[in-house]
Amino acid sequence: MLPRYLLREDVVLRRVDELRPKSIVEIGCGGGEMLLTLAKRGYSGVGYDLSQVSRDHARERLRAGGDRFQVVDEWPSTERFDLVLLLEVVGYAPDPVAMLRDCRALLAPGGSLVVTFARTNSGYAVDVVQGMRFFGGSEMRGLLREAGFDRIDLENYGFPLANALVPLMNRVHRARMEKERGQPTAVETGLSHYSSWFKPLGVLSNRITLRPFIYAQRLFSRTELGNGFLACASTPP
Repeated sequence: MLPRYLLREDVVLRRVDELRPKSIVEIGCGGGEMLLTLAKRGYSGVGYDLSQVSRDHARERLRAGGDRFQVVDEWPSTERFDLVLLLEVVGYAPDPVAMLRDCRALLAPGGSLVVTFARTNSGYAVDVVQGMRFFGGSEMRGLLREAGFDRIDLENYGFPLANALVPLMNRVHRARMEKERGQPTAVETGLSHYSSWFKPLGVLSNRITLRPFIYAQRLFSRTELGNGFLACASTPP
């Protein structure tokens, strides 16, 4: 897996374990990697993605995790969850506040939203992220409040490794995008992590080799040095 994904995974899983939700929905679940990880940790719920390609891929992946998570074809508006995960998705929304409000409507009383996003001036090239919007920490706080959330807590992640790798990842993603031109894009499918371009990285970038950097980023979690943020926001009980 890509280093930044694994660094983000650490902050997300630690927050999920703190919240201990009985039911989870991931909006923009992509290929189902996070759902599979959560299923292995004993969590259950629902995954949803706009892309049919992603949903099919996620269902295939989740067969290894039993039936703890179901991938649905429609926005799960009739259900309520203890936790909504919105991981690197809000930056693609035409109206971020509207998306955050829609996610809030999925929460049971006292439920929480965990949203991750790339920081303003994080260094990622606009063409590489294909139009994804970046946010500052204070800006996201304002958007969450506007969407009706309170008890907002922000945690920074990625420093120093993800920051240092930005120029390299820009070049690698550009090369991949050129090679895969005409195929469904990463934004459309959320499957860029599974590209054959990144398979050699598995030897160097995994949960064992990145452990020192995972511990290191925790030292800077209350700064704005990393190139990503996790925001956790709650609704009243």
